[in-house]
Amino acid sequence: MTALKPLLRDIVPSAWPERMVALGAPRYRGRQLAHWLYDRSATDWGAMHTLPRDLRERLADSHDPAGLEPTIRRVADDGTRKFLFRLRDGQTVESVIIPMENHATFCISSQVGCAMACRFCATARGGLVRGLTPGEIVEQVQHLARDLVDDPFPQHGDRGFNVVFMGMGEPLDNFDAVRTALEIFTAPEGLGLSSRRIQISTSGPPHGLPRLAELDLPVGLTISLGGADDADRRKVMPVSGKAGVAEVLDAAAEHARRHNRRVTIAWVLIRGRTDHIEQATTLAAVTRDRPFKVNLIPLNELDDDDLLASEGASVLAFQRVLTDAGVPAFIRVSGGRDIGAACGQLRRQMARPGSS
Repeated sequence: MTALKPLLRDIVPSAWPERMVALGAPRYRGRQLAHWLYDRSATDWGAMHTLPRDLRERLADSHDPAGLEPTIRRVADDGTRKFLFRLRDGQTVESVIIPMENHATFCISSQVGCAMACRFCATARGGLVRGLTPGEIVEQVQHLARDLVDDPFPQHGDRGFNVVFMGMGEPLDNFDAVRTALEIFTAPEGLGLSSRRIQISTSGPPHGLPRLAELDLPVGLTISLGGADDADRRKVMPVSGKAGVAEVLDAAAEHARRHNRRVTIAWVLIRGRTDHIEQATTLAAVTRDRPFKVNLIPLNELDDDDLLASEGASVLAFQRVLTDAGVPAFIRVSGGRDIGAACGQLRRQMARPGSS
């Protein structure tokens, strides 16, 4: 396949004025382009009518204006919205809008597939295909924002949205693209989002964990732990589990200290695997008196696997061990179960023969 051109949104807005000068155009054309990309969410050359035609033609020689084509939109009984986007190379990626109590949360992807091989994740089944570019990451948010404008949640008013990297892929395994996307998210001439509204969810792979220190934006952090000791963690998360629990939690605590934001520890509750009281006791011991809270997430069951979500009594008993030890622990139920909203499920369903 012919190599794809870079996307306009692969480049941070502040770089465009100089690029325009290199093209023989005035610097202010860069600000005009950023306006079309981020204020107007333009995805085709014809919409950018304030840019001279010859400049658009020169830009088109080296860049594409859009990288995502919406192909499927599903709405769950609880209001969760699941999207499947086709990329320019024919690959697909998923994003989700989750209605929260006071705002919407956009769950976005950072890769096509994933190399982490976490036992409970649908995305991991197909392995890693490639990382997303910054523009492909940014464009997901813009598509979801447009959908929310066209079809708002009435109870939210104009409270805006939060963004979490909790879809397909491991953000720290595609760090450079994610960091550029974060810069575009928060730039005033980009999407203008507050870093307080952005959360990165990571399994903490050993090769990516040191790069947490390179995040100079005070974004939130969620660590998917999988096991409270090294042996248990490797059983559930074989790749990320090569980073020891102590190493992961120390890095998370340092992130919390530098940015003055408590870190979330995500714990997926799988019946008979990760819901034993002994595991809760160990988890309490390693998280107690640290800047963490724990989110307990009953497994969103896959339709072709024998793993089951923990039963209600087990979930409550696990939570009680943590709270009795002074660890803030909250039960989070996955939304959109009736539409396969967990990351990777819709993509896998569509890849099966006979799917439509």
